[in-house]
Amino acid sequence: MIFDNIENAAQYFGLGEKIKKGFEFILNNDLKSMPCGRHEISKDIYANIQELETKLPHMAKFEAHRQYIDIQYVISGNERMDFSLIDNFVEDIPYDKEKDVEFLQLKEDALCPNVVNVRSGDFAIFFPQDVHAPMLSCNDGCEKIKKVIVKIKAN
Repeated sequence: MIFDNIENAAQYFGLGEKIKKGFEFILNNDLKSMPCGRHEISKDIYANIQELETKLPHMAKFEAHRQYIDIQYVISGNERMDFSLIDNFVEDIPYDKEKDVEFLQLKEDALCPNVVNVRSGDFAIFFPQDVHAPMLSCNDGCEKIKKVIVKIKAN
């Protein structure tokens, strides 16, 4: 997992051409006015723009992906993301290959997950070994946010 501000995106271009293309989409588009939904970037990369309401942390659903890397960038609002390594989890809802998602729950003996508060202009990169629970509220209430998730084929 990587957490940073979009101003530093170029530092991560060395992670691969596909990750660079994902960041270029974020940097070179007016995401605030772009409509929600799927936007094709290339054969192995697409972006999903969403406007959603955050949920309280006790409603967290931990997910992982096997085929895609996520760059989750907050366009407006604030979002808490919980995360940990996959070894700390057990299966909750089996892997759905078509949707590339599985839902997991923390093992009884696992430490609590890590937490990062992602503000407008910040991003987090989640690799297949990074279990994450996005869309959580940073405070006692919920708020509307707009974000983009750039999905990058891992192999």
